[in-house]
Amino acid sequence: MIDLDTADTPLPLDTPHERLRRLGPDALSDAELLGILLEHGRTPAASVRFSNRVLEGYGGLRSLHRAGFGELAMDLGARRALRLIAAGALSARALCEPLAHRTVLRSSRDVHAAYFAKLASQPDEQVLAVLLDVKQRPVAERTLARGGPTGCAVSIRAVFALAVREGAAGVVLVHNHPSGDPTPSDDDLSLTRHVRQAGSLLDLPLVDHVILGRDGVFSFLDAGLLEEPLTIAGAQ
Repeated sequence: MIDLDTADTPLPLDTPHERLRRLGPDALSDAELLGILLEHGRTPAASVRFSNRVLEGYGGLRSLHRAGFGELAMDLGARRALRLIAAGALSARALCEPLAHRTVLRSSRDVHAAYFAKLASQPDEQVLAVLLDVKQRPVAERTLARGGPTGCAVSIRAVFALAVREGAAGVVLVHNHPSGDPTPSDDDLSLTRHVRQAGSLLDLPLVDHVILGRDGVFSFLDAGLLEEPLTIAGAQ
């Protein structure tokens, strides 16, 4: 526990700060959460009103997150701009940390739970290869491509070289569709076929290819488009 040499001031009831403490962030609107971060005006209500105007001006959280320091500083002031950038960077770093080894990926639902938060907010398409051990736990992760699966051939070779080095038993492809629609494209189908063929030569099955979108999830395995079973041989 961190020992701070300051005394906590009791939070007023029914403010965003107090509801955040009691109920958690899901109980607050985007403007209320942003208001806590920006701290504009003399009251929480004034801060929320200001944050609503900021969100309307930028067209929502996604556009606000993409804004640069110069634009933010002009609209919000340098301190608030730096605070927002720091908060965004911390969130991104937390989401990019490797999965804990105890995580098990046995279904598209597991993959969604593990990767949706990491990939959903990305403005461009990203394709990840997640290497699994015999218990279907991640042992390594490699980015195949950014901007879509086209031209992944060299990266695929690198992934399988990594798989051999790590003693992996299977691979899961995971990527996002920034459009929100998880329906696979022709490039997605081609990538799946190439990875499955390359893996069969090394006895390294493609366990699943999961596409994540805001409107849903598409699993090649669940759709019956993979020949290999989900469970790796020898998995317990």
